[in-house]
Amino acid sequence: MTEPVLEVRDLVKHYPVRNGLLRRSVSAVKAVDGVSLALGRGQTLGLVGESGSGKSTLARVLVGIEKPTSGAVLVDGEDVTRLSRAGRKRLRRDVQMVFQDPYTSLNPRMSVGEIVGEPFAIHGIDPAGGRRAAVSELLELVGLDPDHASRYPHQFSGGQRQRVGIARALALRPKILVCDEPVSALDVSVQGQVINLLEDLQAELGLSYLFVAHDLGVVRHIAHDVAVMYLGRIVEQGPEAEVYDRAQHPYTQALLSAVPVPDPSIRLVAPSPAEVGGGAIVLEGDPPSPVDPPSGCPFHTRCWLAPTLPEARTAPSARTAPSSDRPQTGLRLIPAVCETEQPALVERAGSGSGGSQAGGSHLAACHFARELVAPKVEA
Repeated sequence: MTEPVLEVRDLVKHYPVRNGLLRRSVSAVKAVDGVSLALGRGQTLGLVGESGSGKSTLARVLVGIEKPTSGAVLVDGEDVTRLSRAGRKRLRRDVQMVFQDPYTSLNPRMSVGEIVGEPFAIHGIDPAGGRRAAVSELLELVGLDPDHASRYPHQFSGGQRQRVGIARALALRPKILVCDEPVSALDVSVQGQVINLLEDLQAELGLSYLFVAHDLGVVRHIAHDVAVMYLGRIVEQGPEAEVYDRAQHPYTQALLSAVPVPDPSIRLVAPSPAEVGGGAIVLEGDPPSPVDPPSGCPFHTRCWLAPTLPEARTAPSARTAPSSDRPQTGLRLIPAVCETEQPALVERAGSGSGGSQAGGSHLAACHFARELVAPKVEA
């Protein structure tokens, strides 16, 4: 990886659950629970995972919309979680966000020119040549007609509105753009236009992107590195080619297995299909509640791999008894270590060369991580 412009160290964001007449905190929603990652300068880090895994919360913490419970966020080596209010305002010049919905993120009562020029007014900046000229330059940069600056958001298409959001984010010349599913609300053809625009801007301006998305094909197209999130934690991360072609964690393998491909014969399948139902990997049930996550490995309640392992043949009496307030696993035997020990995010045996041309390590948080035959996810 190139020199990191953004580092996240053991970041935690918990939301208190209050109950009773006095509204005392009785528990917490563990939205982000000990996340560490790094974003290289001029690189794109793709962040993927199911809905509710904590991706958007992490993005909001990184841009300062939410305050972390603990941990550190370093931008060019400076811990921004310790900044004063004035310091956080200064931070927003370096870190900007592109939101998921290109309509609700724009003020319908403001013209596009006012929307794009608003960051100058908030930060008291007078661009060379005036704000109107700067707004015209930004609109032209993202492929919009500067003559349309007097129009309002409802007069633009979804793709054009997202371009307006990108122009607003670029107004202060940031180093980092946090893109929270910026193309998920757009048509496929428009998605391609916005992705190509982001790539062109990165090449021209040297931007770094944290790109949050569900579409693994889009992430593969734009990302240099990929991090996979589950229940508030990173379960696998590494260079894009390593994660996609040599996935180690069973959750990552299940996500890749769900990607539609033209040829079903190249889908990712379990090593013993007869034991897990055959064909593509299918996860049973919903993700556990972040209020009461499972002990040990957070994925063990849905893991398709654990019941197929020789270690899972352990008699129930030899395993640690579950807590009284947690549902029983029933007859679904899994290795005891999966229930009792949380796996560390480390490089696993068989993870390829341990890095690609991007130079990053391929890490997975699984006691029994192993490589399967990966699908050919098209970029």
